[in-house]
Amino acid sequence: MLMFNRLRLKLTIVNAAVFSVILIGLNFTVFLLMKEMLFAQVDKAIKNVGASTTVMAVSPQVAITQGIPAERAVTFRVNQMDRPIIQLFWTEDNEPLQIGKAGGFTAEELEKLKPSKIGVPYTRKVGNQYFRVLNDDQVDLTVGASASGETYQIGKHQLLSNVSAEIGMLRRLQTILIIGGILGLGIAVGAGFYLANRALIPVRVSLDRQQQFVSDASHELRTPLSVIQAHAELLLRHPDHTIEQDSKHVSTVLQEARRMSKLVGGLLTLARSDSNQLELEARPVELDRIVRESVGKMQMLAEVKEIILNADIDGPIPLTADEERLHQLLAILLDNAIKYTPEGGVVRIVCRKYAHSAQLEIEDTGVGISPEDLPRVFDRFYRGDKARARQEGGTGLGLAIAQWIVERHKGKIKIDSKLSVGTRVSVTLPL
Repeated sequence: MLMFNRLRLKLTIVNAAVFSVILIGLNFTVFLLMKEMLFAQVDKAIKNVGASTTVMAVSPQVAITQGIPAERAVTFRVNQMDRPIIQLFWTEDNEPLQIGKAGGFTAEELEKLKPSKIGVPYTRKVGNQYFRVLNDDQVDLTVGASASGETYQIGKHQLLSNVSAEIGMLRRLQTILIIGGILGLGIAVGAGFYLANRALIPVRVSLDRQQQFVSDASHELRTPLSVIQAHAELLLRHPDHTIEQDSKHVSTVLQEARRMSKLVGGLLTLARSDSNQLELEARPVELDRIVRESVGKMQMLAEVKEIILNADIDGPIPLTADEERLHQLLAILLDNAIKYTPEGGVVRIVCRKYAHSAQLEIEDTGVGISPEDLPRVFDRFYRGDKARARQEGGTGLGLAIAQWIVERHKGKIKIDSKLSVGTRVSVTLPL
């Protein structure tokens, strides 16, 4: 339980971290896209104004009469735009060229607006306002009475647009994204915990099955080992006895050794199948021949119990399969049918060929399987009547192996049964 709690905690942290990274990345992307969209429109307007600005000539006489040095007498004409654009002119030494208050800014505010980046829009805070700023360098100014006058070169041409409304919108969006992110983190933790529990379900089931498998295997191996040990001790108590005198003990030891060998073989088969180490050797075979051979091998066992074997087999039925595994499948199914059918009963084997599949049915008139046991007949070590199954030499692995063989051949196996009436096993294999 402690291991599961630790594993669940780790999975929860990992899942929550993944969700959080995705959420933060999404919020960050949304914020950047919105910022880019808002400022892209402003930057476009500023650049359009910069391209359409004309610096007009101012006569030195007009400038002198107004007490303004000619090199600082600047007027300009701006084409009408959708949003107000402020334009400032600066010398190469970042001194403002102005008439009165340049752009309505004070000296302190102009100090903050001194051009820094050239040709790249940026945002600058001035007082309580935010401005989008674009600086152009080397703007020519003509000073004189006409266009033929001398040329004076201004250091920088600065364009500004108030983006306080856009900044306010981005801050509101940022607040919403932060609150949503906090709520999202809580949801991410909950989702991580839920997914961790869901992910651990097959692990828990697999571990429970493994523990049950080990427990059942230990129990099944302990029984024959105990019997072998007990009878071996009885043999040692009478070392002077002949084999004939102790034949009963020797026979029991041999019987339990065979049973244990069969159990170990079944365990090895299932263990290899679980780890995908057991591969099928598929090649063209004839199912009708395999069924006839298997029925022939079981004929003597059926005669000993006075059971009638009826075989109705179509032919030929060619398919691609592992012949050895099909023999093993039929041995398991026929052995179960004969084992649990009382004397005088009937076991019927039907093998049919259809358009795309072959169907095998083995039906007996045996004791049947109870409805509560029927859903678990393919579980490993599961036996409805354990005492009876042990007396019959069963290990509880046969049907589990049979199911694996059928499924590895991409087929289906189904069991129908009624108590005191009999059992029918249906196997469908693709041609």
